[in-house]
Amino acid sequence: MIRTTLTQRLALLGVSGVLAAGGALLPSSAFAAPAAAPTAAVQTAPGHHTGGTTTSVKIETTTVKRTLSDGRVKVIKTTTVTKTTKNRHGKVIKKTVERTVTVRFLPAPEDD
Repeated sequence: MIRTTLTQRLALLGVSGVLAAGGALLPSSAFAAPAAAPTAAVQTAPGHHTGGTTTSVKIETTTVKRTLSDGRVKVIKTTTVTKTTKNRHGKVIKKTVERTVTVRFLPAPEDD
């Protein structure tokens, strides 16, 4: 049996925290153009059990609005659906990601 020391466990915990924080910061810094604050909604469906496996569904929705040079508003809505199936030991055996991007153009607002 392999025994890990407290120092090794704390080092592993620190490294995983740094990787998680870096992964969260990277996507937000990948876009150079300034935009309005995007609104994100995350919804997780409760998993259902079938024969020792657990399936969970996570839905993320992001909406970005940008005003074009001609006054029209470009609305970009991104929906990501992640389905994860884990076995009874917690190991991921299947993961599917579906991404849907919808782009709409709204007319320029009327100024009085």
